[in-house]
Amino acid sequence: MSDREAYVEAVLRLVEQIPRGKVTTYGAIADALFDEFGGGPRQVGSVMAREGAGMPWWRVVRADGSLPASHGEEARQAYLEEGTPRRVSGAVDLRQAMWLPPTMSS
Repeated sequence: MSDREAYVEAVLRLVEQIPRGKVTTYGAIADALFDEFGGGPRQVGSVMAREGAGMPWWRVVRADGSLPASHGEEARQAYLEEGTPRRVSGAVDLRQAMWLPPTMSS
């Protein structure tokens, strides 16, 4: 398995662990994987864009709790169904909904 394949699998494994009604950020996933793989939030975003269709992608948000506008309506519906706390702006309320992934070394 290549380093890229291992990274993709590690990202998707973490995304699968995010509980219903919770979210994490691209940066939190990157931080959890950094010691083993390096990379940052953009690399996680790239994995999600290419490989994340079958995952609960709406549970991975930007650092401000928002998603790209193109994902908005589908994500809003998922947040309602899961009871994900949101702010008046429509972004996820990270103070209430944040889930921190375990680091690869834990």
